[in-house]
Amino acid sequence: MTVTQDLFPSLDANAPPLRRLLRLRPDVLVAADGDDVELTHPWGRQRVHALGAATVARLALLSEQDTDADQLTEGPDAGRLLRLLERFPFLVTTVLADRDGDALATAVPIARSATLPADAPPDVPAHTPVVLSRFAYLRRLPEQNTGACVVESPLASYRVTLHQPSAGAFVAALTSLRTVAQAAAVAGLPVAAGEALAGLLAGTGFLETAAGADQATDPALWDFHDLLFHSRSRAGRHDYPSGGIFAHPDQPQLPAVPGAGPREDGPGVDLPVPDWAQVVYRDPSFSEVLEGRRSVRSYGDQPVTVDQLGELLYRAARVRRVIPGDPESPTAYDIVDRPYPAGGSTGELEVYLSVADCEGLEPGVYRYDAAAHRLQPRHWSGAADEAAFRELLTAAWRATNCTVEPQVLITVTSRFGRLSWKYSQIAYALTLKHVGVLYQTLYLVATAMGLGPCGLGSGDTDAAARALGLDWTSESSVGEFLIGSRPDGPAAVGRGFADVVAESREAVN
Repeated sequence: MTVTQDLFPSLDANAPPLRRLLRLRPDVLVAADGDDVELTHPWGRQRVHALGAATVARLALLSEQDTDADQLTEGPDAGRLLRLLERFPFLVTTVLADRDGDALATAVPIARSATLPADAPPDVPAHTPVVLSRFAYLRRLPEQNTGACVVESPLASYRVTLHQPSAGAFVAALTSLRTVAQAAAVAGLPVAAGEALAGLLAGTGFLETAAGADQATDPALWDFHDLLFHSRSRAGRHDYPSGGIFAHPDQPQLPAVPGAGPREDGPGVDLPVPDWAQVVYRDPSFSEVLEGRRSVRSYGDQPVTVDQLGELLYRAARVRRVIPGDPESPTAYDIVDRPYPAGGSTGELEVYLSVADCEGLEPGVYRYDAAAHRLQPRHWSGAADEAAFRELLTAAWRATNCTVEPQVLITVTSRFGRLSWKYSQIAYALTLKHVGVLYQTLYLVATAMGLGPCGLGSGDTDAAARALGLDWTSESSVGEFLIGSRPDGPAAVGRGFADVVAESREAVN
């Protein structure tokens, strides 16, 4: 007995053809009103008039049980019902099942753009070479769906649930170009079942033909992870609950302001609080600062000072106030007010300093306590911690094209749980938006102060976790920013608007 025969005994070579079953998505509500019907679903609500009582009844039945696709072509109202399903294909699931109704695979529409014909896609002939889309991925479902997995893709408007291991093996076999018959043999599926499953996968956007490795539809400039992240963190390309849905009420909230962390024994460094009147008197105008903002990759002879760092952090990143949530509400949480805007005011971003050269501070790693306006040293517990600190500084130096030895590296981290406790699907996208506004705030304040700011485009997650003493799955680096003294010369502020408006208009005209 071969391994595949041992793994997949449920479908033998003599199994009859698979049934194609149709059903409305489980979250579609069918409300009958005489000859009319109202359909309520995740993408809205439609009222369809003058269907006829028989069609309304059959449609209601489709919301309760699977129906063989062939049966929908029978009866005097068959044409009307099929036209209705073709009008709303994004509400119709397609199931491949054996004669007893045991499912092999289910295609569920996850976007309103789903266009699979309601009467199911045709089989792909056994001799046809096909390959899995490079954007497709396979993952297991939670434990309550033991044995099942799903294949998804940011390019597909369907999610296909694979109910049997043989179906998952068939998908895995198509990671290289094979005929349908060859993939079915690898998976231990009858050829007819392979043809039907390939038809379902092709019709829902997961397979490419040999001629295609379909370059016409492959977005060549996208990496897999970028396209997936984009499609899943915005509405329109998936049906997962999204936004502030408070999906984790059983998990404790993270504190609004974190307490002392690892390797923080000993006193902190209280930073001076800037004087409002002096700051307002000294600062250039907003327009001068905005037009003068530049990334600075060279420093002055004297390093930045601890007083300057203190003012920068106070003006850009401190906690201004914490507004307690209602303890009686299961969805209430403490609001964190900071100088930069943030979705939900969750205050998940934290700031760490890797100090190489700063007047008034010893070299090393510090956590900025944004509520107390204090630096908490994170002492090295051994040579490995110090080596990770050096790795961070070296990575920052490389990120500037090896043009400047860092004076102070600001590492921005995210305590992800502060966001994901409330927000689903969009939590990581939100934290990156927050990093962007913090970057701009640091740029503007540093420019106004006459410092040398430079946001970096990348960083080392693993080195940061080791250097800062963090569990990267709970709190991880999401941004890096260099601060140093500005070289001697005129103040870096704008003295007028710089643009290409006139030149662009002349080119058009």
